[in-house]
Amino acid sequence: MKIKQVVIVEGVTDTAKLKKIFGNDNVDTIETNGLALSKNTLNFILDVNNTRGVIIFTDPDGPGLRIRDAINTYLDFKCFNAFINKKSIINSKKIGIAEAKEEDIKEALSNLITFDTNAESISWEEFLQNDFFKPESRKKIAQKYNWSEKINSKRLFKWLNLINLTVEDIRKIVEE
Repeated sequence: MKIKQVVIVEGVTDTAKLKKIFGNDNVDTIETNGLALSKNTLNFILDVNNTRGVIIFTDPDGPGLRIRDAINTYLDFKCFNAFINKKSIINSKKIGIAEAKEEDIKEALSNLITFDTNAESISWEEFLQNDFFKPESRKKIAQKYNWSEKINSKRLFKWLNLINLTVEDIRKIVEE
């Protein structure tokens, strides 16, 4: 399986893991060096996104989320996002792409999400009225998209709008 877009990862171990799974010639990566994401790196990612497209595939932890937010914002959300769940991590103290199972990485890169900032698909009032803010609802929604189950209500609301889910779509997920 060749990945057309360039995959944005945090470090060299993530790149090594992807190259081991897909082969050296089938995946290209850009490493952010963790939270040391520089303006030069962001500009390079922007240039690559304009030519080949990028997939943001950061670790499912706090720093990974901050890196993902920074890149998405810089690219005006015009890119792909791949998510891996913390539960996919093989017995390790570190929570990262490099520690995840091969099949979970392949699944994450096959189920890309694009965020759309053009319209609000659900209002804050609807979000609250339907109890989507409650921990059990947040957990079910997060599991569906491999997002962190500890996602806070504000971020969940924002991301649900960015992927254009309606109240009905979200209800179906919560009721599964």
